[in-house]
Formats: sequence, structure tokens, C-alpha cells
Amino acid sequence: MYSAHAPIRAIIFRFKLMTITEKYIQMMQLSLLHCKKKQFRDGMGWTLACPFCRDAQKRESKINEKCASLYPVKGTFTYFFSCNRGLNGGVQGVHSCNHTMKFATFLKKWDPPQYRMYVREKELAKKNFSPLDP
Repeated sequence: MYSAHAPIRAIIFRFKLMTITEKYIQMMQLSLLHCKKKQFRDGMGWTLACPFCRDAQKRESKINEKCASLYPVKGTFTYFFSCNRGLNGGVQGVHSCNHTMKFATFLKKWDPPQYRMYVREKELAKKNFSPLDP
């Protein structure tokens, strides 16, 4: 039997609520090289070419290498950025690129104007937050 509400339900099920952090990760995916969604131990995250050390590489394959990741922390709405290229002494002058930082710090270092928008939006969300009455 056909239900008149079936198209509405389909739209509701396709809609996904996301945190402000997830929104900004989605926005910056287009400007990050080879960003790909991946399942991590604590949830879905992304692997990507590190924007901090890829320019120091000489070979195209190393420039495009997915040596970094943005991954969630279980039980929180926090994401971390981590680059593994600098581990084990590093290669070709990037021995210091073993960055591990919270998403906000990553955004601040990589794209300061976007970071300022992110902070403003988070502050506005905190200001407008009102807990539900039981």
C-alpha cells in the first residue's frame, strides 16, 4: 500500500545531523589533497596528504601519499589530526613533521581565516544553547 508520507520519510532518513567540527571538516575536504573517508577504531575519519610536509617532498608519489589522518575520539565530539611522515627520523628534511593535534589547532595552523569562522560559530552555538526542561 502506498503512503503519502513515504517521500517525506526518505528525505528525513537521508538528512544527517553533524557537529560544527564535522561541518568544517566537510568544508575543507575540497582543498585537502587526496582526502578519503576511512573507518578508524573509534569511528569514521579521513586519510589525507599532510598539508604541512607535502611541499618538502620531491617525488609526486610522496607528495600525494596519505600519511596524515583526521580521526574521532570515542565518546566525544573531538577529532584529532595526526601526520606519521616524521616518525622514525623523517625523510628528506621533514623529521619534525610528526604532528598530532586537536582539530581546532590543525585548522588554526593550516587555515587561520577558516579557524576564526569556526571559533565564532562554536561560541555562538554555546551562547544560544538551552538545555531541554525535563
